[in-house]
Amino acid sequence: MTDTHPLNAVSDEECLARFILFYKWVRNDQTVRPDAFIPHPYPNLSVIRHTGLSTDELWQVGQCIADSRSLTLYGRADIQALEVKKRSLCIQPTSTPKNHANIIGWPVNKPAQKMIAQELAAVASFKSKS
Repeated sequence: MTDTHPLNAVSDEECLARFILFYKWVRNDQTVRPDAFIPHPYPNLSVIRHTGLSTDELWQVGQCIADSRSLTLYGRADIQALEVKKRSLCIQPTSTPKNHANIIGWPVNKPAQKMIAQELAAVASFKSKS
């Protein structure tokens, strides 16, 4: 896939990666904490689509994101797009970075966001960087 990834709709079967940039976003048993999926204070949650990327390319994208924020890449939380859509959220592709999308349509208040984040974290799969 080229860097000019078309902004086509995200299918239900697609896998999305939420990069884990804080160690506290993962429990000792390698399950994802809800904090990884809370957009607050931002209106959207940033994810990367797996589509068209090799595993190495996916990790490279995550490392670039971590480097741009001077943070450590601990891993990623993978989640199926359908799980996001089941929570009345939408996935909006963006042009940069490559394969980027925003999860949009979050409720405004943080307690409501937390409830959805708990559900997403429960069905996400953690993949360690190492």
